Amino acid sequence: MKSKITITLIAILLCAVISYGFVLSRTSQNDISYDNPDGIVGTMSLSGPQLVAEIAPGLVFKIDTGSDLSTITAEGLAILEKMGYNPRKEIYPVLGRNGVGDIQLSATRYKIDLPFHHKVYENDSTTYNEIINVIHNVDFAPSKNGLSVLGIDFLQKFKIEYQYHNKALNLYVKLPAGYVQCVDLSYSKALMTSIWLGKRYYIPISIESDENNYFIDTGLQKVGIKLPYHEVKRTLRPLYTDTVLSARGQYSALIDHSAILSCGDRGGAYTAYYYDNDEEEFAMNPFNLFTQDVLIDFIDLKLYLRPTYNIPKRKSPESAPTSQHSDSPFLVNKPKWPRSD
Repeated sequence: MKSKITITLIAILLCAVISYGFVLSRTSQNDISYDNPDGIVGTMSLSGPQLVAEIAPGLVFKIDTGSDLSTITAEGLAILEKMGYNPRKEIYPVLGRNGVGDIQLSATRYKIDLPFHHKVYENDSTTYNEIINVIHNVDFAPSKNGLSVLGIDFLQKFKIEYQYHNKALNLYVKLPAGYVQCVDLSYSKALMTSIWLGKRYYIPISIESDENNYFIDTGLQKVGIKLPYHEVKRTLRPLYTDTVLSARGQYSALIDHSAILSCGDRGGAYTAYYYDNDEEEFAMNPFNLFTQDVLIDFIDLKLYLRPTYNIPKRKSPESAPTSQHSDSPFLVNKPKWPRSD
């Protein structure tokens, strides 16, 4: 009797291990390739508080490192088909959080070739004139919430450059020139998170001399730095009240406009938001936090800043950033905190 129970338990464990290995092997975007891996692999213009990126005329995606999986709507599939890029439907299970933070289980996946267009500016109007690159075999789950999303399963395959003034996002596989390393990144190695499609990435940040690992979540709206309510005790300054919009809803918050923040060897005063939701307690959105060009290297686990501004090509020299932008706490050539202001 005992031997039968032992055999049954071994069989159940073996099935669990095989199933676990199957999920890990099928959900990591391992078939991605590029027509040209040198320079900018893909470029996108960003707009709106949700950081919607347009990679081709009418083809838009939310950029969300907090989403474990990449999703695409029926409308997005139709646009690609009209452009001559036919999705290949496949059947295998995927599991993870989607672009609004809900757990999504899908048995259907699409392998898609994404054409990234070059964008030029003419008299404040936008014209797409050529395809600069095609990224092949990108895995997408069908969207269940009306959002097409480029999630962390896709984004972690690249070095992601955010051009602050151009409001553009560029993808690289090789580090571009002109950046200085700011801080090292890390990712969760917990067993319970290993079945997700992408890793969960963190950056060490110290606020009022108290350091934590902050989850990198470009899905955060309005917020650069998010802390839980119980951390309000760290400051003696009067805090303002506000409401923060999240993928999970609206949350009341306390705002500290004078928080002293340090990231790597850069620091200064910055606004901190204290509020609770059902996501990570400590989180940050680098696209809202940094007021300069930033590069997030998910491949080699580093974050870089550019010492000088990248001036938008569509603006004349007299409209370029001036000294009022020098208040950024993260400009590479600025002194370390604390500052006198």
